[in-house]
Amino acid sequence: MANQFLGLSLFIMLLSFFIILNAISTFETTKTQPVLNSLSVAFSKDHALDPTAPGKTTLKSDALKDGSTLDKIEGLFKAQITGVETKQNRLGTIMYVRMPFKAFSSSVISSLTTGQNNASLSSSQKRDFLPLLVSLLETGRSVTYKMDMILGIEEEPAQLALQEPGVFKEFNRSISKISEKIEQAGLPKKQISSGLKKGQPEIVDLIFRRYEPFSPTGTGNVRAEETENAQ
Repeated sequence: MANQFLGLSLFIMLLSFFIILNAISTFETTKTQPVLNSLSVAFSKDHALDPTAPGKTTLKSDALKDGSTLDKIEGLFKAQITGVETKQNRLGTIMYVRMPFKAFSSSVISSLTTGQNNASLSSSQKRDFLPLLVSLLETGRSVTYKMDMILGIEEEPAQLALQEPGVFKEFNRSISKISEKIEQAGLPKKQISSGLKKGQPEIVDLIFRRYEPFSPTGTGNVRAEETENAQ
């Protein structure tokens, strides 16, 4: 009889442990989506889950045709700026874009400027680039992205600021000007940052990652493992 009570008590303790574990556990959409898509394909011959809207279903062909937000941003840069190099991490949550700074700044400024100075640029470059970029990044979508801009210079920024503060301010002003133009187009300041680093001169690196509001508990911040997987 004692063995029966002991077995029952152990069973209840084990059951309680899993109930508590399930109650406090969380999940990442980017990691669960492939599993959900596999189940959807296995049990439905016509539909697959849309990775941009968990819980909703769309036609699989439509989902493949639309692509993710990062795919659309990648296509926008490659279509309107020459010399663009892009790379996404394994989870598809972070994208790196590298290009000549002059080409990038020209596309941004020309989107906000009209007149004869931009006659050499195509009409699509004048109007579409910056508005489309801001619309893809803007708050209100199911997944919001932040853009970090880093301009490469020959020396360490801290050392250059001490030795040649005028040159440092000029570099900093050039990248800050682009940041202000993008904010002027409608992107909130919290979703964009700019800076300098020692690297290939006149080359700008853009990093697109999911924007997470700051949380004291750390649950709303971008996880370090995503950054590691992007390397």
